[in-house]
Amino acid sequence: MPLAGLSLWGGAALANEMHIGNYQVAEAFLAEVPKFTRKNPLEQSKAFYQYIQQNHSAAFAEKNLGRIVHVAGTNGKGSVCAFIQQICLESGLHVGMFTSPHLITTRERFCIDGEMISEEVFLKAFCWLADRLGEYRAEQPQYQPSYFERLFFMGVYIFASAGVDITILETGLGGRLDTTNVIQSPAVCVITEIGRDHMEYLGDTIEEIAGEKAGIIKPRIPVVFADRKNKASVVLEKRVADCGCLCEKVSENDYKICEIQKKSIDFSVHSRYYDYGRLTFAGTALYQAENAAIAVRTCEVLANQCKVTQINADTIRKGILYMRWRGRMDEVLPNVFIDGAHNEDGIAAFADSMNYSCNLESGAKCILVFSAVNDKDYQSMAARLCAIPKITDFVLTYIPSERGTDPAALKQQFITFTDKPIFVMPQITEAVAFALREKGSQGVVYIVGSLYLAGIVEELLNNGMLIE
Repeated sequence: MPLAGLSLWGGAALANEMHIGNYQVAEAFLAEVPKFTRKNPLEQSKAFYQYIQQNHSAAFAEKNLGRIVHVAGTNGKGSVCAFIQQICLESGLHVGMFTSPHLITTRERFCIDGEMISEEVFLKAFCWLADRLGEYRAEQPQYQPSYFERLFFMGVYIFASAGVDITILETGLGGRLDTTNVIQSPAVCVITEIGRDHMEYLGDTIEEIAGEKAGIIKPRIPVVFADRKNKASVVLEKRVADCGCLCEKVSENDYKICEIQKKSIDFSVHSRYYDYGRLTFAGTALYQAENAAIAVRTCEVLANQCKVTQINADTIRKGILYMRWRGRMDEVLPNVFIDGAHNEDGIAAFADSMNYSCNLESGAKCILVFSAVNDKDYQSMAARLCAIPKITDFVLTYIPSERGTDPAALKQQFITFTDKPIFVMPQITEAVAFALREKGSQGVVYIVGSLYLAGIVEELLNNGMLIE
């Protein structure tokens, strides 16, 4: 039976009807959900969350999530989560992390102790949620959770069942109305850089977007935020004051890049607690210094305000050094980098990093492969990319999705900003293969514009479909 013909509310009947005995079927079912549902008001998500808390507390109680770190923002959320996760792991803590989106498999969204969950764990959580939805909809038949809601509730079940010490939750979109905001008692709330993205949902101005992100801040819960844009900071500071929160701001004055090496960056972080000396992370993305500084400050709050005594200067240093996060200036082949920048601020950060790290011999090519989804401001992204002097060629491709942007439309934007060669190749395999051939032995390829594009390219590489 086609998945579209199935009841979406779940329960044992659904499991039997679908013969859900493997991960692939469960994942395929979830992939169908967005076609039949829309985002619910937060009150409905809270009502279901409370129902489970009250009726299935042994499996789902928020207290079983340990200390919760709730992370919102426009750019850098995933990296900050990954830095915090690694610091906690180096401290000997048992850690669950929920992030989005995934690059290849849905299981990537759920990590326990730095590893994505198994298919068996995913399937168990899927069926558990299906049963709970079946029970709940017998009383509230109008409730139909969205794709993200389902994944979030599965994640909380997974982490609560594992009995983690720390749960790191990344918001999906916004903050105030985000499903993750059903949690009642986070240990610390973190807000990364705020920029203009998802404006159709969050507002047209930085102030409006900051107001939505600030919605995760709760009374008397410590807050760490990126103090980068004054308009955003004013909004966040007011929310912090209204809620009576201890607040740690991280500005450009709180960290300093000391040395940029070929494969790593040394930097320092100002701290009232520890003397770290130089911190090092593996990679060439300059923007990770800010993300690392936010993570450091968050872990200092966990250690000193939340009494997570396992965290100390040594574990923080090791966590920064050993953190790995795919799709962020990620060297997937020699001189081939993927960066998930997908809005104007992200592209600007990518440009800064590339200008520092890309050192080519005379005559070598620097080829940029680009695509975007159609709800992004790809005109502004094109303007930023075309202003990078080191890029010699542009290859425009298509993300195979209803949200994918026609590469011909992309070209119309690029040709207004540059007279450099522009190649249009709708098939991603063809586009990347062309770039790999053209770069030669001395050149470099950057693949940017969307995490969806990053995921597709990574999967092609993993399947051996792209060879230099």
